[in-house]
Amino acid sequence: MTISGILTVVWYSTLPWLWLIGLMVVIFLVPQFLARMKSYTFASKGGMGSKYVPPLVFILALFLVPMQTQSSIAYVNTWVDWMNLIGVSIGLSIYTWLVFHPICYMRNSKK
Repeated sequence: MTISGILTVVWYSTLPWLWLIGLMVVIFLVPQFLARMKSYTFASKGGMGSKYVPPLVFILALFLVPMQTQSSIAYVNTWVDWMNLIGVSIGLSIYTWLVFHPICYMRNSKK
């Protein structure tokens, strides 16, 4: 299969989800932009929400992602299925941290 064929398949696979991808980009960029206007960096102290919410999202994603795909945790049989599920859960928890950390910084910031 050629590169253009692969890109065509990827494009048609993501096309129904473009609105969600755009929404996730906006939800990511708005807190980052607003917090960076108040001298936020990734090394800044976030707060309780940025410490406890991402692990909670990780655990919830282990159960909710199969439901989103109209599956169940019982169908996750092979190591590849488990690695995909764990990878998606890690990605969601990192995204959650990237969104909540600047929000918690702005909430706790005195500037």
